[in-house]
Amino acid sequence: MTLKPIILLDIDGVLNPALRARPGAIRPDPQLTDVRTALVRRLARCGRIAWVSTWPAEMTAQLEEQLQLETEPLRVTLLLRPADADDPTPKLRSVARWLARMEASDDWDSVVWIDDVLGPDAREWARTCGRPALLEKPSADRGLTEAHVIAVEVFIGGGGAVNATT
Repeated sequence: MTLKPIILLDIDGVLNPALRARPGAIRPDPQLTDVRTALVRRLARCGRIAWVSTWPAEMTAQLEEQLQLETEPLRVTLLLRPADADDPTPKLRSVARWLARMEASDDWDSVVWIDDVLGPDAREWARTCGRPALLEKPSADRGLTEAHVIAVEVFIGGGGAVNATT
């Protein structure tokens, strides 16, 4: 059985786009390398991407413009409280709440979460979330690599038979 995941994708520490200033622009333009762009496009063929980032919507829109994905990514609403900063995975509460709201949608059956800040609380959540889940934790200095994308491809092709504690 092939899975159809929602792919929760962080930006900083995972995609690590270069920020290039344009004359007269208020914000810099994020620019992905060709390699990173190809990796994200492969991920998008594996499932529906959902940004899990504190980046402003206009900057993620610039990334989407560069990526030219067939399906527009979703955006996880991050409502970070001061107490979340003390958690091993500060985004976990927001992600769990967002996925609970997505339960009614029948176009996904599993979760892939790629973030450079995934702690033991995220691993516990992945084991108990009720759907097959894969966590990939790139190192912030290297970001998303071929190995992470291969792990996602194996996970979806194997019906979720991959351990959630990557």
